[in-house]
Amino acid sequence: MEIKEISVPLQGVVADYMKGKKEAQAYFDYPLTEEGFGQRLHDLRNKKFFRQDLVAHLLEYNTNLHAGEHTLQNIKALADENTYVVVGGQQAGLLTGPLYTVHKIISILQLAKEKEASLGVRVVPVFWIAGEDHDIDEINHVFVTKNKKIKKTIFHDRLLKKASASESELSKEDCRKWIEEIFKTYPETNFTKDVLQFVEDALQNSRTYVDFFAHLIMKLFVDSGLILVDSHHPALRKLEVSFFKQILSRYQEVQMSLHKQQQLIREQGYKPIIETKSNAVHIFMQIDEERVLLEEENGQFVGKDGAYSFSYEELIAEMERSPERFSNNVVTRPLMQEYIFPTLAFIGGPGEIAYWSELQRVFHVFGFQVPPVIPRLTISYVERDISTDLHDLQLQESDLFVKSIDMLREEWLSNQIEEPIGERFIEATEKMIDIHTSLQQFVTKIDPGMQKFAEKNERKIKEQIELLERMLKRNVEKKNEVELNKFRRVQYALRPLGAPQERVWNICYYLNQFGLDFVERVTKQSYSWDGKHHIIKL
Repeated sequence: MEIKEISVPLQGVVADYMKGKKEAQAYFDYPLTEEGFGQRLHDLRNKKFFRQDLVAHLLEYNTNLHAGEHTLQNIKALADENTYVVVGGQQAGLLTGPLYTVHKIISILQLAKEKEASLGVRVVPVFWIAGEDHDIDEINHVFVTKNKKIKKTIFHDRLLKKASASESELSKEDCRKWIEEIFKTYPETNFTKDVLQFVEDALQNSRTYVDFFAHLIMKLFVDSGLILVDSHHPALRKLEVSFFKQILSRYQEVQMSLHKQQQLIREQGYKPIIETKSNAVHIFMQIDEERVLLEEENGQFVGKDGAYSFSYEELIAEMERSPERFSNNVVTRPLMQEYIFPTLAFIGGPGEIAYWSELQRVFHVFGFQVPPVIPRLTISYVERDISTDLHDLQLQESDLFVKSIDMLREEWLSNQIEEPIGERFIEATEKMIDIHTSLQQFVTKIDPGMQKFAEKNERKIKEQIELLERMLKRNVEKKNEVELNKFRRVQYALRPLGAPQERVWNICYYLNQFGLDFVERVTKQSYSWDGKHHIIKL
């Protein structure tokens, strides 16, 4: 494997944060420097966490996932007050979801290792599975290439209910058929049989979407020391009761602080992305097997536009009786993470960093500081045949992040012809319009009743010119079909659907191509934290 770093354009508050602009960094509490991490360490030493209860839960949960010895030792280390975590999280995507989930975990492992060495304290990697998420449509599919087209292949589960990913049972039979459909789109390799068995073993041990995700992740990173946590596990919810009560009692302060922070962001020219109602409580409650967002209305806490209504005392009592019924939203999830874990740093993607920039004052409501927020590593894989295509087309990998493939393709086509087709046809159309305008004036002067016919005549001539242009372009493309197919291959590999590779493709394709140790080999590479995109040549 060979790694090459390239600069890619970013926008908004994330771009300015990564460039170190003071305006953007002011939305966070620590600079991304060794001094910043040192200050964070000092602040954490003054905080108390229920470490023993957390360790007991994590040991049981990760042991059930067949965690490796390194993971179990890391969990036990959390009982020591001088052990801290690097944490990041993601939804429980089927077959682990898009590549960026794997890349986020690699980022967590890398940063934990580096900070342990530089700070001289134990730092363990934690991956937070967003098990409370109930939007199954966001996690029930992967993209594949089929019949030379990119296809979204959705898992249609006959058992599906409106429940969280932690509670949504998988139909193993249906899922197995869906997996087979995915793998039929991959080329048969020496690794295919082993990868299919690897996935099957994880599926056999799983009951829910989160189970399947967690088993696959643990198997992929079994020797890395990674600790997994399901945010919606009933045993974890019991540890969170006290903080749920705090959120409920201070929901108005939370909402006011969020609003003030967002106003500050707007004044700096950025656009907030968190959308909430003014009466939001920022807590979900499970009612009749459905996850319902609570809102305040006339002193009561209601759900589904008043279909359900509770007093403050009733909710407090229910939190104590059945904490598993409650879960966080986008605003309070980071707060709960801060409450539970001694977090040295949080690893996030661009979207997460953008919304975390809106939460600083919300953190302060509870006496928390926003931990150092580190952009995850971004990675694209370039297979040998794609590398050859890029060379043949005289393209650099960075070109694909600056211009669209369609634009690069059109530029290349234009260079194959002495005179640009588009320009000649624009020129011809403009001349035709000038001549026809004069002709229309002549016709309507003699017979005003023919004006509409004359306009229709002009449209038909324009349509014929456009048809001629399309036919000529099609013939040019046919002559250059071999090279244009290279553009298509490059696009599918590196910019599928116009997006970065890691936002579309799934890790199983690469396991099938390069073996079950592929993720381990990628994890062992050296990466920089300078915000550049990592190109790995395979």
